[in-house]
Amino acid sequence: MLSLNNKKHATEEIRNPPSDDSYSMIRALYGKNNEIGANTLSLTILDLINQNQIKCDIDLEDSYELGKKLTSEDMEVMKKITLRIANKGELKTSETSAINLLKNMNKNKKFNLKSMAKQSNNTSVANKFEKDLAEFAKAIRNENGYDGKNYRDILENGKLTGKGKELKNEWKEFQDYLKSEDLCKKYPPESVDENSAQILYASCFDIEKDALKIRENNSQLTDFIDKDGYKLLNIIFNNALLNVSEKRKGDGIFYGVNDKYTIPGGG
Repeated sequence: MLSLNNKKHATEEIRNPPSDDSYSMIRALYGKNNEIGANTLSLTILDLINQNQIKCDIDLEDSYELGKKLTSEDMEVMKKITLRIANKGELKTSETSAINLLKNMNKNKKFNLKSMAKQSNNTSVANKFEKDLAEFAKAIRNENGYDGKNYRDILENGKLTGKGKELKNEWKEFQDYLKSEDLCKKYPPESVDENSAQILYASCFDIEKDALKIRENNSQLTDFIDKDGYKLLNIIFNNALLNVSEKRKGDGIFYGVNDKYTIPGGG
């Protein structure tokens, strides 16, 4: 895609993302595993929360952070985070797929994360989740022209080209801005919307909590991040993949399951 900024150095331009790619593509192209999978789904749900297509109700005042293993306290925190699907208006195909996946998994438009976590241990639910995730991943690829003409100049045979590596370095500079207290104070987000967008960009690189520590918690999205909601979604979705009875090949799903966060009662 087209790079929007050259070297920005330490000027107000550093607030601008280096390219106009979607959050999903930023993660797939410049993130840790370069795959489309459960984390991409979680990122899409964050975006839907930010768009008010999914409402988030949190009965928890203080910030929360998961430890190295899931505990009973973590499960109770999940119970206090409720999502309600309120999708109105036109959505992208991938967004519709993500919402339908949540409906299929929870059998309801309103659910808390603890109940969804329990559902992820059910083999039949997990099998359906895998199929829905494959449809979601396909929609993401089609919408963005992934591996096609839209990214031919920066991606070749699954690897970044010279231009792709240059863009990745620019995104690393942007990550430095997102994590830097000094730069954030000097060039802060200028609105609630920009603040939330920067947290979404940080989520693409799993530095959302670092970014939020130096920004305002002033929206449903930022409050969800403040309670480690993004990580909780990833745990639930990866747990569902762990409980699939037979993993299929050729669907483009990244089975990046982290066993240390398996949910009690399954796997």
